[in-house]
Amino acid sequence: MPAIWIASLFRMLRRRAILQALVGNRSHGSSSSRSFGKGGKLAPLQERRMVDRLRIWAKGGEGGSGCQSTRRSRTDRHGRPDGGNGGRGGDVILECSASVWDLSNLQHHLNGKRGGNGTSKNMVGTRGADKVVQVPVGTVIHSVEGEAPVFLPENRGLQPWEITTEEPNPEEREEGETEIELTRPGQRVVVARGGDGGAGSFSEKAAAAGGGGGTEATVVLELKSIADVGLVGLPNAGKSTLLGSMSRAKPAVGDYPFTTLRPNIGSVELEELVSVRVADIPGIIRGAHQNRGLGHAFLRHIERTRVLAYVVDVAAAPPWEQLRDLVEELERHREGMAARPSVVVANKMDLEGAEEAVAELRRRVRGVAVVPVSAVLGEGVKQLKTEIRRLVDGGGAATALTLENITVD
Repeated sequence: MPAIWIASLFRMLRRRAILQALVGNRSHGSSSSRSFGKGGKLAPLQERRMVDRLRIWAKGGEGGSGCQSTRRSRTDRHGRPDGGNGGRGGDVILECSASVWDLSNLQHHLNGKRGGNGTSKNMVGTRGADKVVQVPVGTVIHSVEGEAPVFLPENRGLQPWEITTEEPNPEEREEGETEIELTRPGQRVVVARGGDGGAGSFSEKAAAAGGGGGTEATVVLELKSIADVGLVGLPNAGKSTLLGSMSRAKPAVGDYPFTTLRPNIGSVELEELVSVRVADIPGIIRGAHQNRGLGHAFLRHIERTRVLAYVVDVAAAPPWEQLRDLVEELERHREGMAARPSVVVANKMDLEGAEEAVAELRRRVRGVAVVPVSAVLGEGVKQLKTEIRRLVDGGGAATALTLENITVD
C-alpha cells in the first residue's frame, strides 16, 4: 500500500476520534458537576453532619541544625568558630474562635514546621512556623498521650516589644489534670512543642549539633455548645420552629423526625440590649443514654446550658409521658444533668384538643411553669421570653424538673 494512502487513513481515523470526543463532552457536560448513584440516578444532596468529636495526633517541628563554620582572616590564620545555632521548631497551637462552629476544618495529623539551620557569622536559624488551627468556643481538650496541653499567655493590647517571651511551665498544672476547656475567643493552647535548635560551632567551640525533635501528643477534642437556654424535646416536637419564631435563626424545618442533625444556636432578644443564646438540641428518644438515635453525640451539648426548656407536643403522646422520658434520659446520661432551672413549653396549641391536654399537663406537673405556645403562629412566644428572662436572671423560685414532680398513671 502506498505511503500516501496510509497517511490519509491515519488522518481520517484521527478526525473521527476527535468528533466522537466532542459529541461525548456535549452530551454529558450538563450533568458532569453532579454525582451519580446506583442505576445512573442523581444522588440526592445531603446536609453535612456536624463534627463534634475528633482525635488528633500532633507533633512539634524539629529544631534546625547548628552550623559548622570557621572564620579566617589575615591576622588569624587558624580561624575561630562562628557557626550559628539552629532555629527552634514550630509549635502546634489550638486557638479558640467564634468564626467556626464545629471541628470539620481540622485534620487528624498536625505538624509544626522545622526550624531553619544556623549559618556562618554566628547567625541563628529562623524559627519554624507554628501550626495554628481554629476550634469553636466550647471545645474541651482531653489529653490521651504525651505532654499535657498548656495555655499561652494572652498578649492583647500589648506592643510587640512588650510581649512576654516566657513559655508556660507544664509543671504548674495540677497533678492529674488532663483536660482544658476553651470558653472565650482568643484563648490559645499549645498541644505539641517544637524542638530546640542545635548548637553551632560558635557556642560549642567544637562540632555543631543537630536540632532536637519536637514533642508528640494525642488529644481528643470534644465540642460542647455554650448557650443560656437549651430546647430539649422528642423528635418532631417543634423545637426548630420555636427557635425560628423566637430569633432570626433559620433552622431546617420538616414534618418528619430528626430534621435537625446538628445543634442550632440563635440569639433571642428579651429586651432592648438584652439577649440570650438559645440552643436547639436534636431530638432525644428513649434509650439515648445507650447511644440510640443521635445518642451521646448531642446529649453533651445540654451540659453547658443554664436553663432547660422542655418542648412537648400536646397533640402527640401524653405530654407528661414525654417529660418523664426526657428527664430519665438526661439523668441516665449524667446524674444531676436535669437539676437546673426548667420550664415546660406546650407546643402546637393551634391543634384540636390542645387546651384539654395543657390543663391535664398542669395538673400532673408541679413546681415548674407550663407555657402554652404555638410556634407556627407565634402565639405565646412573648410569655415564654418573659419566663426565660426570669429563669436566666435567677429571680423568683426557680425549680428543676424531676421525676418526683411528674405524675404518670
